Amino acid sequence: MKKLSFTYLLLVTGIIATLLSIEVNAQNVVQIERAREVTNITEDGEAIRKMYDVRLRTGNIEMVCDSAWEFIDRNELRAYGNIEIETPDEIIWTDTLFYFTDQEISQLRGRVVILQDSTTLFGEQVDYNFLTKVADFEDGIRLEDEGGTLIANTGRYFQIQDSAIFRGNVQVADTAQYAEGDSLFINRNTQFLQLHSNIFVQDSTNNALLTGDYLEADSTGRRYVQGNSYLRQISTDSTDTTHINSKDLLMLDQDSTDIIRAMQNVRVWSPDFSSVSDTLIYTSDTEIFELISNPTAWHKNIQLNGPYIQVQMDSNAVNYLTSYKNTITVQKDSTTGRYNQIKGDTLNVNFENGQISRIKIYPNSQVLYHTKNEEDEPDGAVEYTSPETIMYFEEGDLVRVTALKNNGYFFEEFPGLADRKLDGFKWQPELRPLRPEVAAEPRFPPVPIERPFELPNRYLDYISTDPEE
Repeated sequence: MKKLSFTYLLLVTGIIATLLSIEVNAQNVVQIERAREVTNITEDGEAIRKMYDVRLRTGNIEMVCDSAWEFIDRNELRAYGNIEIETPDEIIWTDTLFYFTDQEISQLRGRVVILQDSTTLFGEQVDYNFLTKVADFEDGIRLEDEGGTLIANTGRYFQIQDSAIFRGNVQVADTAQYAEGDSLFINRNTQFLQLHSNIFVQDSTNNALLTGDYLEADSTGRRYVQGNSYLRQISTDSTDTTHINSKDLLMLDQDSTDIIRAMQNVRVWSPDFSSVSDTLIYTSDTEIFELISNPTAWHKNIQLNGPYIQVQMDSNAVNYLTSYKNTITVQKDSTTGRYNQIKGDTLNVNFENGQISRIKIYPNSQVLYHTKNEEDEPDGAVEYTSPETIMYFEEGDLVRVTALKNNGYFFEEFPGLADRKLDGFKWQPELRPLRPEVAAEPRFPPVPIERPFELPNRYLDYISTDPEE
C-alpha cells in the first residue's frame, strides 16, 4: 500500500508539473491581433515569422510597431520602428526592441520613453524586465515627475519598490531647489535619499546652500551631511550671510522649527560674529547658537573663551551673549595694541545695533584694563577683583564701570605693563574663521529643459490626447 501511494504521488506530481509547464509556456506565445502582412520563412535552418504594421500580444503585454520578427525556436521577438508597448503598469515607447519572452527581458534602444504612474523616464539604451519591473539605463537617464527633473549618466529604476539608483553627474532640480552629486539612492515612497560624493544643494526658498561628502534626507525634514560639511545661510534682506563649516552637520525640521547641529571642528563666520567649537546647536525659533566644548568666539576686536557660549541672534545680528564658568574675554585696543581682559564665572553681554552696550561679569569677576591719555597713549592700567562688575559702552567705547566691593589697584606706566595678563589669558587670532574667499558653485551646467532627443510620434500622440498631460 505504501508503494502504491508513493507511485500515485509521483504520478500526480508529474501531471501538475506538466500543467504548470503548459501554462507558463502559454504566457510566452506571441499572438497576432492585427497585421498588414505576415510571412513565415526559414533562414539558416531557423524558423522566423516576419510581421509588418502589426499589433501583438504576449501574456499581459500589448505592442504595436512598424515591423516585428519572431524567432519561433528561441523565444525571441525583435521589433522595429514606432514602437508602443502597454502593460497594466507602464507604457513604453522606443525605436527598437529585442524581447526575450521566456525571461520577460527586453532591450530597448533608440528613443526610449517609459511612463509609470506620474513618472516619465527617458533614455537611449535601456534594459527592462517586465517581471521584476526593473529598468537599467546604461547611457543616460532623465526622470520627470511632479517633484521636478533628475538626470544622470546611468540609472537603475525599481518600479515595484518605487526606488532608484543613479550614478555619474547626478542632478536634481525643481522650481525651488537644486542638488547634485556623483551618485544618488532614493526611495520615493518613503522620501528617503542618499546623495554621495561632491554634493551641492541650493535652496532658493530658504536662501541656503549646502555642500559636503555625503547627504542623507527623509520625509521628516531630517538632513544629515557627513564629511566636509558646509552651510551658507543668507538673511532675508540679503545684507548678512552666515557660513558654518564642520565635519558633520545635522538639520531637523520639527513643527516649523529648524534645528542645526554641527559636530567636530565647527567654524562659524558672519559679519558680526565668528567662532570655533567642537559642537554647535542652532534653533531657529529662538535664534540661539549654543557653542559647546571649549569654544572660542570673536566679535570685532574681542575674543571670548569659555566651556559654554550661548549667542542670541536677532535677524542675523548678535543681540545677547552668555558664557558660563571660568570664562575670559580679551579685547585688543586698536590704538595701543594692549589687551584689556575680563574674567569671571558668568559673562553676559548686550548688543545694540551691532555694538556692545553692556557687559556684566559675576561672580568672582577679575578685570585688567589699560588706560590711555588724551593723545590715546598708554598711561597705566587698573586691575581688581569684585563679586560683580558691570561695564557700559556707547558706540563700542567704554564709558562707565561699576564694581561691587572691588579690591584692586592702579599701575603707573612702566616697562612690561603691556605684557601683564590674567590667569587663563588667551589671544588666538590665527584660529579665527575668515569669510570664504571662493563661493561654492555647482560643477555642472543647469538641468536642460529640453528632453534628450526628439520625442517619438506615438508618445506625442499620447500626451496630446491624455487629459492629465
